[in-house]
Amino acid sequence: MPKLEVLHLGYNGISNLNLLQLFRLPNLKSLFLQGNDIVNVEGLNQAKELRELVLDRNKIKCLSETSFVDQWNLLELHIEENRLKSLSNFHPLQKLQRLYLGMNRIQDLAELEKLECLPALKEMSLTNNPVARRLMHRPLLVFRQPNLLSIDGIPISAEERAKADMYFLDYQPVEQTTSSNLPGISNKLHGVAHSGLVSQVPQQSNPIRGATNLPLGANQTWYGNYRESDGDTKKPDSNKKATRERNFYLDPQNSSRQLYTRRYQ
Repeated sequence: MPKLEVLHLGYNGISNLNLLQLFRLPNLKSLFLQGNDIVNVEGLNQAKELRELVLDRNKIKCLSETSFVDQWNLLELHIEENRLKSLSNFHPLQKLQRLYLGMNRIQDLAELEKLECLPALKEMSLTNNPVARRLMHRPLLVFRQPNLLSIDGIPISAEERAKADMYFLDYQPVEQTTSSNLPGISNKLHGVAHSGLVSQVPQQSNPIRGATNLPLGANQTWYGNYRESDGDTKKPDSNKKATRERNFYLDPQNSSRQLYTRRYQ
């Protein structure tokens, strides 16, 4: 079957991809392996012409450094309903345009940053992952993936991309030194917790004014919050009870930045 281009092997109890002997199918373009018992993704380097790969509803927990070796032609990858917690080792997929990761176990926003190794990515899905329940996963992807056009089936508008760029560019890692001698104010402000991320105060010549630095108790949680000059405020996760919230205020009129504390019931 050297001319075979499409192969459907879904729901066949397959656990070892090496046993498929894909080297016998040099022209294989689409491989459907959904609903099997695959734990390790290996042996795909024998099918170097693959364009579409479906691995939904298997038992994949992680991807190794060799999982996608030689898969430089792959355009579309479905790996939904597995047990993935990490997004490492996607780097060989330099031409990948569509990535579907729904219903896995991805929790950390830092995992999404690993997808920067996919320069051609245009469409992806993260529905029903723990990380998708956080406020910041979508703007983070918009900012990190300049060629991305759609997330979870929702197109990215030019306005959304502009807001994401403006938001994250304002939070570049710097160390801000202040001359304040007020009680409770540190001379060096290293960062502000913001919706699960660690954001930094943008570098500028004006000192930080009106800051209070209350001690963090054992039963207290800080939540980052960003407030624009029009008064709109992103609220913290409604599922969590915050006793204190640290807010970062940006006033575009005079470029001053104010750090203060707000209490929640």
